[in-house]
Amino acid sequence: MKRPLVAAAVLCVLAAQPASAAWQTSAPGTAKAKAATVGEPTGVSCSRATRVIKWTGDAPGYEVAWSDKANGNGAKDFTEWVAVTASPYTVSGGVVARARVRAVAGTWSSEYVQTNCS
Repeated sequence: MKRPLVAAAVLCVLAAQPASAAWQTSAPGTAKAKAATVGEPTGVSCSRATRVIKWTGDAPGYEVAWSDKANGNGAKDFTEWVAVTASPYTVSGGVVARARVRAVAGTWSSEYVQTNCS
């Protein structure tokens, strides 16, 4: 009795169609989703005197990191990434000798742009 049951289960698995995904929306029309890249921020600059980091871009979010060291490029020389929504960002306290900025969209991020502060 068990053999026909096992055979029927295997047959069902083999006959099953591939899964597909779909979503619903209340908006009429066709879906316009497309793949894209996250562009790097441009015009990255920073000031040692004011501790302000500036950039331009059109990403939904950004991450900034800074270093108080004028030399060295290791990740340990920079702070952890800080999530921000727009430029400019003012570092509270400390010295800002160099800054890194990258664009973020969801779990995607661009390469960072690094600059020496003036």
